[in-house]
Amino acid sequence: MKKVFAIGALAAVLTACGTTTGANAKTTYSGFDDAAIVTIDPHGNACKGMVCTGIGAQWQEAYPDSVLLSVKVWNDTVGIVGAALNIDGEIVELEEARASTQFEDLSRNANVGVFLESSTQAFIAPYEIVDQIVGAQRVWLRVSTTGGSLEDAVIDGERDSKAYNALKRFSGQVAAAKAKD
Repeated sequence: MKKVFAIGALAAVLTACGTTTGANAKTTYSGFDDAAIVTIDPHGNACKGMVCTGIGAQWQEAYPDSVLLSVKVWNDTVGIVGAALNIDGEIVELEEARASTQFEDLSRNANVGVFLESSTQAFIAPYEIVDQIVGAQRVWLRVSTTGGSLEDAVIDGERDSKAYNALKRFSGQVAAAKAKD
């Protein structure tokens, strides 16, 4: 019963939070070459269930035309073997940036009675994809996993997500970093 209550309470909190809330993008500087690095942690898409997808990003001044997209699946530990975006009807297959999925199990570190495991895979893409996402009316993410595929909206008309608004904040931070050059 406690687990059901905890899941319900967590769902109520997540629903009550607006889609514009979340972590801000952070700008750091490389010790190697002093290049700006802008990062935003993965934020959730407009998910309809407990297992949820999300997107984060990293841009490096040393590679200004590329972006590293962190595709995340919350509440499941599953191998992520592919990802694609549908941006206003254009399907964009993402290219894996590393060979294996990273898994995280926070349930051992928290006493909240809900599942807190996750899976994350990095994908490389042209930076312009971020501009396409934040300017689009409809973006869906499909994550292919060893257990099947998951699909959630990043934005779909009036329904946006924390991930969509996080990418908008990320885009603004990258623009500010580029302007300092």
